[in-house]
Amino acid sequence: MMCETFPLTAAEKLHLLAVQEFNPQVVNIGVCLTMKANLDFGLLKKCIQLEYQRCDSLRIRFTPPDDSGEIRQYIAPFDSRDIRFVDFTGKNQEEIQKTMYDWTAVPFARYDSPMNEFVMVSLPDGYQGMYLLFDHMLTDSCGVIAMVKDIMELYSHYVFGTPYPQPLLSYRDAAEADLKKAADPIRHAKDEAFWKEQAALGEPIFTSIAGPRLLEESRRRHHNPSLRAADRQMTDLSVGQSSYFLEPEPSQRLMDYCAMYGISMTNLFLMGLRTYLSKVNGRQPDISVRNYVSRRTSRLSRLSGGTRIHCYPCRTIIPEDTEFLDGVRTIQILQNNIYKHVNYDSTAAVQAYLKAYNAPPKTTYESVALTYQPVPIRMPNEKLAQIPYKTKWFTNGTAIQELYLTVMDCPSGGLEFYFKYQTAQVSDHDVELLYYYLMRIIFMGVENPEMTVGEIMDAV
Repeated sequence: MMCETFPLTAAEKLHLLAVQEFNPQVVNIGVCLTMKANLDFGLLKKCIQLEYQRCDSLRIRFTPPDDSGEIRQYIAPFDSRDIRFVDFTGKNQEEIQKTMYDWTAVPFARYDSPMNEFVMVSLPDGYQGMYLLFDHMLTDSCGVIAMVKDIMELYSHYVFGTPYPQPLLSYRDAAEADLKKAADPIRHAKDEAFWKEQAALGEPIFTSIAGPRLLEESRRRHHNPSLRAADRQMTDLSVGQSSYFLEPEPSQRLMDYCAMYGISMTNLFLMGLRTYLSKVNGRQPDISVRNYVSRRTSRLSRLSGGTRIHCYPCRTIIPEDTEFLDGVRTIQILQNNIYKHVNYDSTAAVQAYLKAYNAPPKTTYESVALTYQPVPIRMPNEKLAQIPYKTKWFTNGTAIQELYLTVMDCPSGGLEFYFKYQTAQVSDHDVELLYYYLMRIIFMGVENPEMTVGEIMDAV
């Protein structure tokens, strides 16, 4: 059966570029959701199969490149595929974790092939549920959360008689809306002009949580002592990961601060990160951090699955005599302007800087990337919400950025700070210091909003 094809979106091309620069493994996403309950696995299997029918983004396929190199996509017809079950009874936690990490590291076939898998699992501690594996070109973390919620609403309907969930919306409709915006010449010209204006403000400079060492090494390699971009680590993708939990009470203080001053948590975290980068790079005032944007503000984008994230450089020059709150507001003004152009191809935004200053190939001005994920996986009704559950995200075994911080709201309150990083670039100790000082910087700024950036760097 022939299916109508349509072009890739900019968000999909962002992940395709990672595949082309590195390998398919780097775009795998793995997550395990389990509940302390005896689940009906026959019913859970039925609900997962129904999700393939309800959610057309689960059936995305990609064509092989044509003669011009273009890859297109299409929605395959529904098929009631089998869902396998794995019983981990008798296995210890280390064996279970290793198995799921191994699953997450295996890439999918790229063309005319399914690029996701559900596995029903039973764990020895009484928790049961499912492990999900996706290619990032099909979905992102927000899409995964919406999908899991829908499956559990289906399960709850059949077990508890709760209302049948509302239909999901069409991924194809959402993708075509994105493609239409991208093809609008007036919109494209405005977006392009905005990023050219940002680049014209002056060349950024690379800063790392490891201090100036990496930039100095790049300067020596390129025989250019004034180089401001640093080489990306493209060969050794060995990954490190660290996770830290901030308790509900201090987390709520951050949220209250943001509500009081009308600022976002994302911009507060960006301010904390840039202040630390400034501190460990000779108090450099010119700092760039890469910020990931989910682009799920409309009902169609929230309920249609797919991958929608774009990422843009947040480059600010904040003098040391700037008060902390004013620094956050400086970031907020910039971010609000960026959000007006949030549908622009983010790779083109990055290239605007690199091309403007003839940066060497495979270099970057950003070492740190941030995602704030304010929507945890929550059970959709009171009956399921009373059951303890656990969520575990798995790395695919690679890191293609020096450091990627994901901040997540936890279901029971509090915040999780998950760091994924290239061990060839930074050490575990570098990351430990980053979290320690990040918390000191943010809370000192929150509790003393009139302290200047310089005073905070001195005090911590």
